[in-house]
Amino acid sequence: MKQDINIGYKRFDAAISRYFTRKQKFSNLVAGQKYYQVPVDSIRINELSFLQSTGIEIPINQVRSEHDWRLMNMITNYQSNYITNYFVYGNDQIGLFPTPAQTVVNGLRFVYQPQDVDLTQDDYTVGEVTVTANGTVVTGTGTAWTSSMVGRQFQITDGSDGQWYEIVTVSTATSLIIKTPYNGNSVNGTTYRISQVFIFPGEYDDVPVDYALARFFEFRNNPNRATYHSLRYTSTVEDALRRYASSSTSNVITDNDNYGVSPPNMWQWPPNIGS
Repeated sequence: MKQDINIGYKRFDAAISRYFTRKQKFSNLVAGQKYYQVPVDSIRINELSFLQSTGIEIPINQVRSEHDWRLMNMITNYQSNYITNYFVYGNDQIGLFPTPAQTVVNGLRFVYQPQDVDLTQDDYTVGEVTVTANGTVVTGTGTAWTSSMVGRQFQITDGSDGQWYEIVTVSTATSLIIKTPYNGNSVNGTTYRISQVFIFPGEYDDVPVDYALARFFEFRNNPNRATYHSLRYTSTVEDALRRYASSSTSNVITDNDNYGVSPPNMWQWPPNIGS
């Protein structure tokens, strides 16, 4: 059941082009180095930019044709401080044109759609916490926080706030930093939880469960219940597409690029959720 819930989440996220899971990472620009590793959790690069030594950050245009890319690189030793284009090699490497002529620390910014991570960790609720309104530092009492909690979500559970906050740093076993300022009133010695959560709009929290239940009843030869949850899953994803898919990440052909992503086969009826 847990595996099917994770699969349902991944399929939902893929259907809306992972609009809510944008990430960015940086890499050093190295003089004379043309090819660079993309972030290991990257599915698709959305945007690439480089930082000049002057401090100006400039977007780089993507070359989508390998033929055009090869024509551009006929002069193999061309280097410049101004990078104009990049080309994606498979799923793990990009090439830059021209080859960088200078080294810049954190000079290459990747903005990308990340792979979804299975939810495998139980909630952590040991001890109590103190956090100040509009603050980002959370102080624990009786806690044993570890660096493995970075990237998970923090929530106060005493009813005073209830919002989720991403953990960006675990300084010590009793101190962590959240990404955005705490929105609730200051609390002292209250209950909390640290969780892995699905990254999508809260009104769709039951979507992965419907997918898992459809699989559950399908394997137990209960077609009526399987069809019920299949319909709920399909209609909810279609609703999310209407509400949240944006022109920059959804299945749209733009004026500048004649390309798009075909709608996934899972939206055929009856939905092939068993594949």
